[in-house]
Amino acid sequence: MENAMQMKIIATRICHRTGVDIWRSFDSFFDEGRKAKIDRCLQKHQQQRMMAGDILLHYVLRHELCLDKSKTRVIYSPSGKPALNDWPHLFFNISHSGEWVAIVLASCEVGIDVEKQDPRFAKLAESILSPSERKTFCGVQDHADFLCRRWVMKESFVKLMGTGLGFPMTKISFDMISAVDAVTVYEKKCYFCRTYELVRFKTEEAYPLAVCSESYNFPDEVTILPYNSLLKWAIGTVESE
Repeated sequence: MENAMQMKIIATRICHRTGVDIWRSFDSFFDEGRKAKIDRCLQKHQQQRMMAGDILLHYVLRHELCLDKSKTRVIYSPSGKPALNDWPHLFFNISHSGEWVAIVLASCEVGIDVEKQDPRFAKLAESILSPSERKTFCGVQDHADFLCRRWVMKESFVKLMGTGLGFPMTKISFDMISAVDAVTVYEKKCYFCRTYELVRFKTEEAYPLAVCSESYNFPDEVTILPYNSLLKWAIGTVESE
C-alpha cells in the first residue's frame, strides 16, 4: 500500500424507495458506534445515504483492493474524519447529497463533496468566497451555480483537512488552472482540486462534485456503479456470512 495508486472516485445513485428496513438487513456492515450515529439521524433519507456510503466503501475496498470487511475497521477522528485503522497508507472520504453517494480512494489525504443544486447557495457569497473570489463572482451570470461549485470545492478541502465545519471557508482561495482544475495554498502547502458533475440523464440537473487532494492524481471521470449492483453485492455478502 505504500506505492502510489491511481485515485479512484466511485458514485452510485440510490433509490429512496428502498426502505430503511432493507438497509437494516445489512447491519453486519456497521459497528455499534456507527449504528448509534445512524439512529440519531431523524431523516430516513439521510439514514439511507449514510448506510449506502458505508456499504459503498466496503464494496470499493473489496473490488479494488481485495480487502474483505472483516479485515478493515473504520475509525473516526474527534472531528469525525474517517480512516482505515490498519491501513495507514490508504485514504478515503465519502459524501452524499440527494440521490447520490460518492467515495474517493487514494494513497494520499483526500476529501470529497457532492451537493444538490440549491438556490439558497446564492445567498452564501460572504460566508464562502475569499476577497479575490468575490471579484470573479461579480463577473459571472449564474451566481447560484458558481457558489454551489465553490462550496463543494471548499467543503472537499475542509474534509481533507479534517477540521470540521467550523473552518472559515473565506480563508481559502482557489485559483482555476483549467475548466475543472484548481489549486490553493494553505500554510505554505499546495493542494489540488478537480470538479466533476454527477448526472444520469441529460434532462436532469447535475450534482456538482469536487475532490481535493495533496497530489495531482485525479481520474478523468467518476465511475458510476449501478445501484442494483451495490445492493446485490451487499445481499450476497450478508448471505455468505
